Order: sequence, then structure tokens, then C-alpha cells
Amino acid sequence: MWDSIFSSISHITLNDGNTYVYTKKDIETGMYNSIFQLFPKTMQSDGTKVDFAGKSYIITTDYSNNGGVTKIYIKMENPAWAKAQLMTCGYSHTSYKLFEDIINGSLGEKHVVPKPPLPYLVSRVEPGIIMDRTCLDWLSPFARCIAWMALDPRNYHHFITAK
Repeated sequence: MWDSIFSSISHITLNDGNTYVYTKKDIETGMYNSIFQLFPKTMQSDGTKVDFAGKSYIITTDYSNNGGVTKIYIKMENPAWAKAQLMTCGYSHTSYKLFEDIINGSLGEKHVVPKPPLPYLVSRVEPGIIMDRTCLDWLSPFARCIAWMALDPRNYHHFITAK
């Protein structure tokens, strides 16, 4: 039954205000499998550090049975403790609370964005993006993998017990 309900996710990108619908076929298998292994570590209190393309990133997730919020930061070299936020993404299959929280937390001009059908992914590029513009090539595919994996009910027990 769930497969008939969970056949696509609406992805709202707040940087342009557009909504895209994607399915599991639109997700790169290699990226999905890598993120699947990484995802439980992102739920630790400080998230997890990932080295990719010669740069270090920190990924944090707040996750529950009705969705979650994942944030991606680039680790700065100087000072050693500094990081710049690149993106926030929220996802849910039961509630619009995360959608509203992320829209209301946007800096600058607010887009009027209609609520998408459930399930959804809403992503917001953060001001820290100026520190790593090349990540724009993979941020949306990354967010889509995270949302698909987190919202698939077959994965929920695996992630909560790994938390």
C-alpha cells in the first residue's frame, strides 16, 4: 500500500520558488547507497564530518517519525572551529510544520509558496554558499536522496535504532 502512496516527492526549492516532482528513478543509486550508510551518523549531537572533493562538510539531522531537517555546512580552515551553512532541507509525509518553519526562517525576500502535496522536500540555499559555489551541482540531488531515504517507512526503524 505504501508504495502506491509514496511514489513521488514534491521538491520545493526556495531559492527559485519552483516545485519539482521526483521519483526513486530520478535518484542516483550510488549517491543513495552512500548517504544511506552516512545518514544515522548525521543524527548524532554534532552531526558527522564528510570529506568530499577535497573539502570537508558537516551534516546534521533532526529526525522523527513524521520527517526531519538536515543541514549541510562547509568546514572552514581558519579558524578551525568555523563552518558556513550551505543548505537547510526539511521533509515530511504527515505535516506542514517543517515546511512553514523553513519558509519563515528564510533571510531576505520571502517567496509566496503554495503548500505542496505530501510527501514533500523543501530546500533553502543559505548565505554560506558563497564559500563553496561548486556544491550547487550536488546539493539538490543530495537533498533528494536524504528526503527519499528518510521518508521511506521501510527505513525508519533502521535509522531510529541506529540513532
